[in-house]
Amino acid sequence: MSNFKDQVALITGASSGIGAALAHELARQGANVVLLARRAERLEAIASQIDPNGQRVLAMPCDVTKDGDLDKAATFARSKFGKIDIVVANAGWSLKGNVENLRVNDYRRLWETNVFGVLSTIYATLDDLKKTKGRLVIISSVKSYVALSGDSPYSMSKFAMRALCESLSQELAPDGVSVTHICPGYVATEIRQLDNQGIWHSDWEDPISPRLLISADQTAKQIVQAIYRRQREQVITNYGKLIVLIKRHMPWLLSLLISTLKIKVASKPSPIKQ
Repeated sequence: MSNFKDQVALITGASSGIGAALAHELARQGANVVLLARRAERLEAIASQIDPNGQRVLAMPCDVTKDGDLDKAATFARSKFGKIDIVVANAGWSLKGNVENLRVNDYRRLWETNVFGVLSTIYATLDDLKKTKGRLVIISSVKSYVALSGDSPYSMSKFAMRALCESLSQELAPDGVSVTHICPGYVATEIRQLDNQGIWHSDWEDPISPRLLISADQTAKQIVQAIYRRQREQVITNYGKLIVLIKRHMPWLLSLLISTLKIKVASKPSPIKQ
C-alpha cells in the first residue's frame, strides 16, 4: 500500500506502544517518518527496523516538556525531508490516585506532557501543516468521555484533548488542515507499567484483563485509516464505542452502571510472577 507515498509524518512518543506501531504502519504505507521521544536507544532501534539505510526515517531524542526541543526537531525534519504533512501528538503517560491523596503538582506534572506537550507539538508544526494542507492527529482516549474513580488526572488531560480537537477542527478547516481525535480503549502498551513519577517498571504486570486489550499494531492500523480518511474522531475497541455511545445519548445509564458495578481505575500493578 502507498496511501501516504512521499508524505512526511512526525510522531511524538514514538519509542514504544502506539507511537512505534504508527511509525511502522505509516512507513509501510509509503510515508517518511520522524520519530521523537526521550529514549534515544529505542528510537534508533525502531528507525533501523523501518529503514536500515536511514533514507526514509529520522530519529531524534526529544522531550515535549522542554522548551526548544520540538522546534529543533521540526527544523531537522524540514532540513531532511523538506516538509511535514502529518503530525501525531502521541506522547503521554498516566498518573493514578484519588484526588484527596494527590496534590496540585501531581496534576501539573502530568499536564506538562499530556496537555502542554501536545500544544507545544502543535505550535512547532502548525505552519508546516497549513502549507501542506496536512493532517493533525491527537492521541487521546475513551477516557476523554468518561472519568473513573482514581483516574482524574489522566481523564482531565484527555477531556482537554477532546475540547482542543473540537476547537482546532473549526479553526483550521479554512486552511485545509484536518484534525483527528483518536480515542483508544485499553491498548497493550507500557503505559500501565509507569508509576506516578513516570518511571517504567518492567516487572509490573498489566492489571487489565487480556480480553479488553487490543494490540498496538491493530490500533495503529485503525488510526492510519482514520488519518487517511481525515476523520474527525475514531474510537477504538467495540466496548469503547459502546461507552461513548451511551455517554452521548444516555449519560445517566453509564453513571448508574459505574456506580452499581463499582467500576474504578485499576490499582497499581503487581510484579509479574516468575
